[in-house]
Amino acid sequence: GAMSVHDEENLPWLRDEKAFIREILRAGKITLAICLGAQLVAEALGGEVRPNHASEIGFWTVRFSVKSLEHPLLRGWPEKAAVLHWHLDTFTVPPGALRVGMSAATATQGFVWGDGVIGLQFHPEMTVPMVKQLMEFEGHEHAEEQEFVQTAEQIRAKMKSVWKGRKLLETVLENLVALHESEQQLNNSNVIN
Repeated sequence: GAMSVHDEENLPWLRDEKAFIREILRAGKITLAICLGAQLVAEALGGEVRPNHASEIGFWTVRFSVKSLEHPLLRGWPEKAAVLHWHLDTFTVPPGALRVGMSAATATQGFVWGDGVIGLQFHPEMTVPMVKQLMEFEGHEHAEEQEFVQTAEQIRAKMKSVWKGRKLLETVLENLVALHESEQQLNNSNVIN
């Protein structure tokens, strides 16, 4: 949705959501957060969420940092990918986290914190029907082109790029499972009966 992490006055459910996020982070739960979710997790970890200098809507390229591509959760990601963006706000990298990458419009496109928390500003989860539904819901059909805002026609022309985001998502999920299965096996082998 178009809400901000700062909209607690109008959307009181955000208070409960923030408390829940702090609880799962304290408990060490594996967390994948996207867009608003990434902003909420970044804030919970001490990052700052604020309006971006420009809205970023449409398919834009994210360049992933060399250091982040060495992280076990991002193993197998390419150096860059054109993925869907739909956000007005941005966040700073939380203390102790690793910045995932950047786009021309947004300096922080995500972060990894430890081995089980990843926040992504862009939308790797989207499918073609989801993007069409989002454009309709947001009334984007008549949106005018801006520096980092594509028109509905431009988005439709690049719609085949959703697979790039889906591939990133599949890879990070596979890496999360593999990393935590190997940790579980190690923990089980250290159990003394």
